Amino acid sequence: MSQEFHDLSEELLNSENQYWGNLGYWKSHQDYSSACSALADELAIAVQLDDTSNVFDAGFGCGDQLLLWLQKYRVNSIQGINYSDSQTRLAQNRLGKSCFSQAVNEISYGSVAEMDENLPSHLIHDINVVLALDCAYHFPSRTQFFTSSYKKLKDAGRIGLTDILLSDVQVSLFKRFVLRTMLFLSRIPQGNIVTVSTYNKELSDAGFENIIIRDVSDQVFTPFSDWLYEFKKGEGRLRSSSKFTWLKYDVTAKFLKWADLNNILRYAIITADKAAG
Repeated sequence: MSQEFHDLSEELLNSENQYWGNLGYWKSHQDYSSACSALADELAIAVQLDDTSNVFDAGFGCGDQLLLWLQKYRVNSIQGINYSDSQTRLAQNRLGKSCFSQAVNEISYGSVAEMDENLPSHLIHDINVVLALDCAYHFPSRTQFFTSSYKKLKDAGRIGLTDILLSDVQVSLFKRFVLRTMLFLSRIPQGNIVTVSTYNKELSDAGFENIIIRDVSDQVFTPFSDWLYEFKKGEGRLRSSSKFTWLKYDVTAKFLKWADLNNILRYAIITADKAAG
């Protein structure tokens, strides 16, 4: 298999034996793994995860969030799909060795674009929560994901995401060019980066109601960038001195801070409900 865009490289940023790969929620945390876990907590709280939750995770990474859903929120079952072979194999290994393996129905490699066609019936049984933690902006089509999620959810089910949105503020041609370039390099479809009003309409058009979009940009973009700068100078340098290793993170962090300070992009926690039957 050729080199994957989504791989195991985030291990460099994490505490030992953790493989988180999101932007983090930095309100009261000073290290990457804790901040990433905190963002997952914010999403779990927003969708009210508990022991009645049958979760479908649409981008579970290396499995850290799955372990959190199981350990802390005692969810009833876990299913999921992830577009990275290396991450999926690691997640399967970690979950298989955990004491929660019986609650894991199936976690597999694949694209959310295949949710409608290729997911076997047992993989979509009784789903009442669909989650996408810091990954939906990478999906081939987020609107298709909304439609597929609505079909898979039981009545009164809920979808929850943390996602990047476009600010309503008008920006210059140059800033728009920088944004388009960075989206291309980051393999983020431009059509996925929309304003709050458009995002709300996309969820509504898919059938969802009770839509809540909570802006948490101040606790994500710039704090992540500032942390990475300090980490690279200190502990990070002891882990890797390769300039190439740091390139992806440096560029991403600087871009997100620029987009934050110029009020171009926003970061939000989103929830919405499927009506009871």
